[in-house]
Amino acid sequence: MPITPARPRAVRSVLLTIATAVAVAVTGLSAAPSIADEPASTRASHSDSRAGTDSHHRKHYHKHHHKQHRAKRHHRAKHAGGAAIRAFRVAAAQKGDPYRYGAAGPNAFDCSGLTSYAFRRAGVPIPRTSSAQRGATRPIPARAARPGDLVFFQSGGSVYHVGFYAGHHQVLHSPYSGTRVRKERIWTSAVSYGRVR
Repeated sequence: MPITPARPRAVRSVLLTIATAVAVAVTGLSAAPSIADEPASTRASHSDSRAGTDSHHRKHYHKHHHKQHRAKRHHRAKHAGGAAIRAFRVAAAQKGDPYRYGAAGPNAFDCSGLTSYAFRRAGVPIPRTSSAQRGATRPIPARAARPGDLVFFQSGGSVYHVGFYAGHHQVLHSPYSGTRVRKERIWTSAVSYGRVR
């Protein structure tokens, strides 16, 4: 089919339109700003700003995290202190119950059976034996002891007996076979004190 004069004109028109569009696109891309086109001082300013923001966020995070950790530690200490008082009250309610070796309540106790029973009832389980109980407590000086803390009686570096500190240099405990749970003066200086963690 022969090409009429109108057809080449139409083809040229389409080609011209495409060429114009490509030129505009290329010009637009070359005109677009890039990070590389920024002055070095501007890039440094952005970098410093980001570094400052990161540093601020890190400081804020660590400060917040430290506050949370301190609050948790305070809550645990407060909870343990309240539990010690509750445990002491539970033990005091057992006064008059007989000593029985290996017993841990509810109506007869050996020494560590009384302390473990009382703390379990207070919601803070502790180990069963007197030596293990010492390992589960934080050592405290005698002057810092308060009712609910534990008194450990020692011989040759080993713990052989435990009871509750009852204040005024007294112990609440289940002493030995043939006796009952009672409160009495601490009879020896070979003792150490511990606070349940």
